[in-house]
Formats: sequence, structure tokens, C-alpha cells
Amino acid sequence: WRPYLDATLLAPSTGCHLRCRVLLDSGADHCVFPEIFTTLLGLNILSLKRQTTAGVGTTGNLTYYEEVIVDIGNGLRFQTYAGFTAGMDAHGIGLLGQTGFFENFIVSFDRRNKFFTVEAP
Repeated sequence: WRPYLDATLLAPSTGCHLRCRVLLDSGADHCVFPEIFTTLLGLNILSLKRQTTAGVGTTGNLTYYEEVIVDIGNGLRFQTYAGFTAGMDAHGIGLLGQTGFFENFIVSFDRRNKFFTVEAP
């Protein structure tokens, strides 16, 4: 069991949006998505800020950053400076991490009953 949500990812700079699946990952520092999503969101990867990061199973991941809005439904949405990395391409899902997601919502996990809640503070 994993805490997945369906979400809509919006790129304010292009006006494009994308429906995707996301994993609530309290161990992730930031929200991170597959690099392929940049194309689907109409983002020019060559114009994005980039940084080499660790995580997603390895070190030395080239990660591109852009401001995005993540809508997880029920009126819950947030804007964050999210990363896009090829290290996530094989997974095809995004990770909602501490910066952007967990800092803005109250999240409760009931692993025994395979249940979680997300609510506004």
C-alpha cells in the first residue's frame, strides 16, 4: 500500500495542465516529477534552472525547476517550485514532498487500515 492521489499539475508560465498520479512522500524534501512532464506542460527544458540533486535512487540527478500549481482535488491546491528529473521518468508519477506539500497541509496516515487524509490547516 502506498498513499497515492490523482492530481492536476498546472504550469502558470504556459497555461498547460496535466493529470497525473502523485505519491505523498514525507521523505522527499521537495515535490518532484518526471522530466517528460516538462514537454507535456509546454515547458522549454533548456530555459529552466537546473541543479544536480541526490535521491530518486541515486546521486547526480540533473533536476530542472519551475513554479507549478498542484491541484489535488476537494479545493486543495498549492503553488511550489518543483523539480523535474529523468530519474522519475520510469516511475511515471510525481512525489509530493516537504516543501510545497507537507508544509501547507495536515496529513494523517493510518497504514494499518490503508487510509490517509489531507486537509487544509
